[in-house]
Amino acid sequence: MKKFIKVIAILSAAALLAVSLSACSATTGKLSKIQKNGTIVVYTDPNFYPFEFPGPDGIDGVDIQIGREIAADLGVTLTIQEANFDAIIMSLKGGKGDIAISGMTITDERKESIDFSIPYINSIQYIILREDSDIKIMEDLAGKKIGVAMGYTGSFIIDDELNEDGSLYGTGASSTPYPSAMEASLDLLNGKVEAVIMDEYVAKNIVAKNAGLKTFELANADGVVSAEEYGVVVPKGNKDLLDRINGVLTQINAQNKVEQWVLEFSE
Repeated sequence: MKKFIKVIAILSAAALLAVSLSACSATTGKLSKIQKNGTIVVYTDPNFYPFEFPGPDGIDGVDIQIGREIAADLGVTLTIQEANFDAIIMSLKGGKGDIAISGMTITDERKESIDFSIPYINSIQYIILREDSDIKIMEDLAGKKIGVAMGYTGSFIIDDELNEDGSLYGTGASSTPYPSAMEASLDLLNGKVEAVIMDEYVAKNIVAKNAGLKTFELANADGVVSAEEYGVVVPKGNKDLLDRINGVLTQINAQNKVEQWVLEFSE
């Protein structure tokens, strides 16, 4: 009997400890911290027009609008923190900032270290060329110098094509990384690279604002294109915050607000 009572006591203590740890987690998570501080710190790289870019009153764009909607839902202010795109995930994992909204493509590899919201927009990869270029498909980039923005989907796609089994492997093609697609496109105009790979909306905006360039959907000879979805980035272990963000995005998606913002900021 004493042994039985001792086991019950141990199990009861373990249950109490689990409840205590659960309560502690609930009060020290990101959502609780954000509401306590009265602000949500959002990381972004303001070199991805029209999603984030320097405006007359600070960083603005589609993703910033999403950030404002999330902040309003949580009843807090929005604080934007600039960072290089390829450093954003590491910054969040290191405890800096609360979330990231920066045209981040949802991938299985990234999901290993961070969580993603539901998608808020679909995009595909485009190729930016000089107007006199005769490049039509991925395979036409054989032997060419290709500009990519560091950390973005286009850079990973070209890396795959340059590696063994890729369509550009052994052709003499090369990839040059840039801090932004705009910088790569300026070198394209100056003849330092022969093509730039970037997300659809950014590519279209660059071409609209720079004479002498053209852009269209990047496809392989077999017609395959690289489709992708953007999501809000949340550090792992913050389901309560993720659920609130998904609720906001569900409303935004239902009202087609993202598409409206894309058009608004592209004018």
